[in-house]
Amino acid sequence: MRNGELTRTAGTRGFTLVELIIVMALLAVVAAISMPSLGRSMRERNLKDEAARFLAVTEYARNEAASQGVPMTVWIDPATQRFGVEAKTGFEGDESRAKHFDMNADVHFELDRTATRNGVIDAAEFSPEGAPTSASIDALRMVDRFGASLTVSRTTDGWSYEIVKEKR
Repeated sequence: MRNGELTRTAGTRGFTLVELIIVMALLAVVAAISMPSLGRSMRERNLKDEAARFLAVTEYARNEAASQGVPMTVWIDPATQRFGVEAKTGFEGDESRAKHFDMNADVHFELDRTATRNGVIDAAEFSPEGAPTSASIDALRMVDRFGASLTVSRTTDGWSYEIVKEKR
């Protein structure tokens, strides 16, 4: 220090305020560009997850029907946005093997079927051999609150279900 002046040593380094502002502006631009695609990906994930979960329930029902030797029903309750699997009404199945699930609030079923049992729709029924019966639906549509949709439909051989993405 000479005559009250501060001198900068060679080891002292830092960022100026202008450099920090430029970096923050670049980060803001990158975030603004990536947010719409990230948001769309998150929305579609809820729909895909619910469709996969419903598909897993149909497979579970088929396996339980074959293992217990009792017809199993996959049901949907549109009023409460729930679905599940249980032994067909009138048959003695293991009650502890019945399952029910709550739908994601952003996703709902669109069904053509209006026949209900106390407001509950029997979507699929599996015989004790594990095959879907003729009472089972051929397809059901799942729609999220943004209008994207997926269809869960019977496979071409009719023995199980698959997820079919709808074209926009």
